[in-house]
Amino acid sequence: MTDYTRLTIVGSTRRADLVVPADEPIGGLVPRLMELLGEVPGAVSRPLALVRSTGEQLDSSLSAAEQRVVDGELLRLLREDAAPPPPEVADVTDVLAESLASRPGLWTRRSRTATAAVTIGALSGVLSLVAVRLDEVEPLGSLGGAWLFAVAVAIVAGRFRGRWLSVAATAVALGTSVPLAATIVASGTSGLLVPAVDLPLVALVLVWAALALGVGAGLGHRSAWWAGVLGTVLAATPVVLRLLGVDDAGAVGTGAVLTVVVCGLLPWYAMSASGLTGLDDQVVDGRRGRRDEVLVTVSEAYRTLTWATFAVAGPIAVTTVALVGADDLWQVGLGVAVVLVVAARTRALPVAVQGWALWAAALVGLAGGVLVQALAPTWLLVVVLAAGVVVAVVAGGVDPVAHQRASLRRFGNTVEALGVVALLPVLVGVFGVYGELLAAFS
Repeated sequence: MTDYTRLTIVGSTRRADLVVPADEPIGGLVPRLMELLGEVPGAVSRPLALVRSTGEQLDSSLSAAEQRVVDGELLRLLREDAAPPPPEVADVTDVLAESLASRPGLWTRRSRTATAAVTIGALSGVLSLVAVRLDEVEPLGSLGGAWLFAVAVAIVAGRFRGRWLSVAATAVALGTSVPLAATIVASGTSGLLVPAVDLPLVALVLVWAALALGVGAGLGHRSAWWAGVLGTVLAATPVVLRLLGVDDAGAVGTGAVLTVVVCGLLPWYAMSASGLTGLDDQVVDGRRGRRDEVLVTVSEAYRTLTWATFAVAGPIAVTTVALVGADDLWQVGLGVAVVLVVAARTRALPVAVQGWALWAAALVGLAGGVLVQALAPTWLLVVVLAAGVVVAVVAGGVDPVAHQRASLRRFGNTVEALGVVALLPVLVGVFGVYGELLAAFS
């Protein structure tokens, strides 16, 4: 659909008010304007030009919209040699002030609040580490009580519109989470996995629980609530399985496979948690929703998808490091399959930060596992990492055409499908079922 702009054109003897297409070049209008204003054609060396009141000449090859000609603007049809000179900027200070005011990423109240929250969290973490050194402080009870108290304050303050107090209390809980997780693991009360996996998993459980309760339940952010629940469940799954008697490898492998399955369901989870599928059901039932309500729900769905992606990324990174760095081929194979599936799943996420989160989880899992991998020879690890660097260089420097992108998408679909199909059989191998079957029939 063509947009139009109303202009007032002033010639040497007449003026005209007319409506012109906003998306057509200005130069194509000059012959018609000459006829309307009674302008006599001149020599080729003295062409006509449309000039703004500031003296700026409009480019005849660009449209009114491209030159930001506002509706109702007054233009003069003049010979180019008779047009006034364009405006010159004489005060650099004014230009600098105007450009500064329009620059993105300026320091605002939100920036100050975020910096203060990060500072509170960091100092709370350091304070927790220092406080447990005191002889009269019982580490587990003190840190656990501080974490619970901070979460309770965040919920109550958020419910009573104390937004900053809720944010500050949530930051305290987040800062206390890692020292509390280290205390839980060191105390031996968990008896879960190897400490290298125990610590980040317990820390993720505490972090996402604090976010769900402080930001979600306290401040009323549905996206943070649902992502916090998801992150807590996924990080706690290997821990709970170990408590139920599952061995270390099986618990980590099951947690990794569950996380990959949830990763594939992220769009559905975000739409369901935000209420977007409910609006679709209303339309099917004949009840149309308001446009503003639909737009708010769509924005909430994107926020939930972003939060949920980060909730999935943490357990993926932790479990993949443990699997790829293991001394069992089944565990290594499961870790590689998880990395491939997660990398392929980034194609289904529309927002860049969501894809970055999954790519970071896959790369951390692969690189961290390779660094502690003792089963494979060093030369093989060097070849694998060098091949990864080459693939990254090619992927970043090549801009494939449309049909090549379609072929790459099909290849990605194939890799993802093969990885998903391999997850369950390899997980069975992690539990040692194949070895037991061979021993039973041999």
